[in-house]
This record gives sequence, C-alpha cells and structure tokens, in this order.
Amino acid sequence: MLRAAPAADRSWRVVRRQPLRYRGGRDLDHDRPAHVRAASALTVWRDQVAVVSDDASFVATVELASGLCDPIALPAGPDGRRQFDRGRGNKADKLDLEACVAIDDALIALGSDSGLAVRRQAAVVDARGARLVALPRLYAALRQPILGSGALNLEGATVVADALVLGNRGGDVGPDGVATIDALARLPLAALRALLADPDGAALPAIAWTPLALGALGGVALRLTELEAWDDALAFAATAEATASAYDDGAVVGSVIGALADGAAWWAPILDVDGAPLTAKVEGLVRHRDRWLASIDADDPDRPSDLLELELTRAS
Repeated sequence: MLRAAPAADRSWRVVRRQPLRYRGGRDLDHDRPAHVRAASALTVWRDQVAVVSDDASFVATVELASGLCDPIALPAGPDGRRQFDRGRGNKADKLDLEACVAIDDALIALGSDSGLAVRRQAAVVDARGARLVALPRLYAALRQPILGSGALNLEGATVVADALVLGNRGGDVGPDGVATIDALARLPLAALRALLADPDGAALPAIAWTPLALGALGGVALRLTELEAWDDALAFAATAEATASAYDDGAVVGSVIGALADGAAWWAPILDVDGAPLTAKVEGLVRHRDRWLASIDADDPDRPSDLLELELTRAS
C-alpha cells in the first residue's frame, strides 16, 4: 500500500486559466459542440497538447496561446451522435475516455470501463485515421478482486520507460457496500501494441495492482484522476468528489496534485488565480516544455472546459 500525505510546505498555483473552444465553433454535421466538453485527460502528441473528453467523441489539439482547438472526430455512436449526456438521454452510450497516452506516432485514449461494455475500448488516432478497438480481454484482466466488488474505473495513464502505467479511480461502492480502491498497475508497451493489433489473440500480460491511499480533502476522500511521468517520479492528480459511483457525478470539494517516488508520496492543494482553493475537478495533467498544464471537467455540457497553467510553490 502506497500512502500519500499532504505536504505542508507546498501548493500549486494557477497562473493562467483559459477556456477551450473549437476553431470554427459548432459543427452540426459532426455533432460537435463549440467548445471542449468534459476535458478528462491530457497528453503530448506530435509536440502538441491533446485533450480528450469523457462525454464527447473528439480529440482536440490545443493552441496554447489562445485556447483554440483543432478537432479530430472519433467514430460516432448510435444515430451518429458524438455528444452524450442525461439531457439527450444517451449518457450510457458514451465511450467515457478518461485516460490517454502517445505511443509511437499514435494517440491512444482508453475508456474507463465503469461497468459498461462500450467503455472497454480504446480510441486510436494515427496515420490511418481514427478508429475504435474493443479490448474486452484486457479489461477483464484488469478487473481484479483486489480493487473491490465495484466497477473498474480507469482514469489515469502515462508511459514510463517501456511500460504503460494505469490508474484506477476508487470510490465505486459495490454490492458488498464497500468502495473500490485507488490503485496503480503496469503493463509492457509491447503487450499493449500486440493487443491493439490483435485484440482477440494477443497474449495477455501479467497484471498486478498496487493499492494507493490518498487521504481526504475537506472530509471527502481523494480519488485518482490522472497520471503523468515526472523525471524519476510519477505525478498524479486527485479530486475530492462526493459520489459513491463510477457512473454518477457529485459535489466537488477540490483537487490536488502530488508525486510518487521511491515508495513515498505527497500531494499539495491547488489554489486558483486569486489564491483561493480551486473547487473544481482536475482530470487532466501534463508537463509540456517545462510547463505544468491541467484541465478541468465541469460536468456541465454547456460550459467549456478550462485549461490551467500551474506553478508549484514552496514556503520560504
């Protein structure tokens, strides 16, 4: 069990905050909104910051100076829809892409699982275009008793050397009334490449989960939302959200960013541009050209997601 504790001498400060909007605005033909919805993961791909959404089937590459985004449409869902929410009555159809990485020249975004077959897929964008690859065997191997009886909820991914590191966001209360745990797992990149090429026949790698205890913020348990390689450490984002479900959202108390290294872990709170605690759900985290960037999922289809630039400060 890895246990993370708050670092009393550190905090993250938002130094810039900008909404993410699509260049050219709304596109009815592709069922694309005017803005990036529910930004759930960030990665660096082809030297650009790319963002995926958990409730809209698009990848966006971001012009950092303006926040304007160029869209890449992923395969549509039922009835040609690419936006999914309770208002449309199709929330259960969304891919729920909550983690993404760049491997070779491909961007790979992973569904959360969250107990639904449609979310056991990878969205792959490469020179061949955009496609979905169903990975039921991999997700079955990831759903292990150590996590608990609730739903698997993949929310973080990053590449460290020749391995893919995955993060399970805990908190889903299972039939036994006990919440799932936050945890980390590694699998070889070679195994992921093989599974994407041959989902039904490629060998499954051995997978072992390491439990992660993040503590609480404002009396609400912190749950893992993102991972990012950081020199010799593993950075993570976590949010305190009052929900007992991998499917339903809840009130957000705040978010933190921390790091795991040499068996020790710490986290620090995020302060907004005005110095007040950031009461938002941070779901994306990436380091790009020595700048820390994070994305906010507002859980509101009518609001653009915000991209944050962050600085780590230490008490003198």
